[in-house]
Amino acid sequence: MANLKDCSKFNIHDDFFTRKETWKQITPFINKDKIIYEFCLLNSNEQSKKYFEELGYTVLGNRNLNFLDENLEEEIKSDILISNIPFSSEIKIKILKKLVELDKPFIIIMNSMNLFTKYFKEIFEGKELYFIFPSTKIHYDKYIDGELKETKNNTSFYSIYVTYKILKKNIWI
Repeated sequence: MANLKDCSKFNIHDDFFTRKETWKQITPFINKDKIIYEFCLLNSNEQSKKYFEELGYTVLGNRNLNFLDENLEEEIKSDILISNIPFSSEIKIKILKKLVELDKPFIIIMNSMNLFTKYFKEIFEGKELYFIFPSTKIHYDKYIDGELKETKNNTSFYSIYVTYKILKKNIWI
C-alpha cells in the first residue's frame, strides 16, 4: 500500500503541520470521553497527537502505521478519526475512500475547494456530511532544519473541517 513518502508531491505540498490552535477550535464538538485516532501520522513527528493529548484527550496513532493498511488496531479501538489529510490527490482519494469504508465518525481538515471536485462528490455521495467553517484561514507550520517553525500567515487557500457522524448542522466558528 502506498504511503505519504510514495507520493511524488509530498515534499512540495504535504510536509506542513497543523497548529494546536487549529485543533483547539474543534474541541467543543468532541467529547473528552471519546478516543481519538489521529490517522495521518505516518512519517510525521506526531505533533497533532501531542496537541490533542495536551487538550485532554486520549489519542491513538503511530507514526509507523499506515492508515491505508487494513484493520489497524488503533482505528478499531477508536471512537473518532481525526486528521489533516494530505494535500496531494493521489493519497487523499485513497484516504477518503478508506473513511467511507470504515463508516466511523470523523473530522478531517481539507482545502475547501475539494468540496467541488468530482471525486469528492462520488466518494461521499449519499453520506451525510457537515462542515465547520473557520472564520479565518487556517495556517500551518513547517519543519525547517529539523525544527518545527511557525510559517508566515500566508496560506493561499481556505481550509474547512469536514465531519461525518459528529454534527447535525453546519457550524461557523
